[in-house]
Amino acid sequence: MIKRSHADGTVSVTFELTRQVGAGSAALCGDFNGWSQTETVMALADDAFTATLKLSPGRRYRFRYLLDGERWENDWAADAYIPNDFGGEDSVVDLIELGERPPAVGPARAAAKKAAPAKKAAPAKKAPKKPR
Repeated sequence: MIKRSHADGTVSVTFELTRQVGAGSAALCGDFNGWSQTETVMALADDAFTATLKLSPGRRYRFRYLLDGERWENDWAADAYIPNDFGGEDSVVDLIELGERPPAVGPARAAAKKAAPAKKAAPAKKAPKKPR
């Protein structure tokens, strides 16, 4: 899974399932879509099924893949696995830590801070000497 934080406070999570699972279709089902079997159909590209969702940080989400409308599969790269009510396990994507971090400084802003030298005050001018 690939996780990317956004300025709007959400996290994009890209779920990927290799085609080696031997399925013709895959749907992503979980807490984030009410376990709908039709809402998040995964696209097949580069020999893998993928789906990218924007999720809220600060929590864990349970999910599984539904293959060919009849076979459930876990994510082999999940952050954790939790027993479910059906005698199996659900995969977990963990976004808790992403909800606790302060906003990151963007690369352009950080570079600008490093590149801008600190301004020095101009030296004070001496008062002209009075003739004696």
